[in-house]
Amino acid sequence: MFGRRLRGTDSPITRDTGFGIGAQVHVVDSLEDPASPFPDGPTGIVVRAGGSAWQPVSVIGGSSRVWTIQFDTPQYTPDLEGPIAMCQLPERQLRLAPPVDR
Repeated sequence: MFGRRLRGTDSPITRDTGFGIGAQVHVVDSLEDPASPFPDGPTGIVVRAGGSAWQPVSVIGGSSRVWTIQFDTPQYTPDLEGPIAMCQLPERQLRLAPPVDR
């Protein structure tokens, strides 16, 4: 499952999707996916594998890996639950952030 590492780090990433510890991500907003728990599409970083990140699990809408995301800023759900600093999300609700030029 792991075939390469991010250049300059010890963080393994999955060969098939590019997701892994240290990946910067955007959570899809509720306009793109009505099942998304966050309406504003927050950003964050993958800090660890979720409960089943290495084994796809069956969830509503199909199988998906799960990742634990640390948000850049605390988030609130549409029901105003929060602040939420970290949560587990299925990979299908995440998008890799574009690389930043230095």
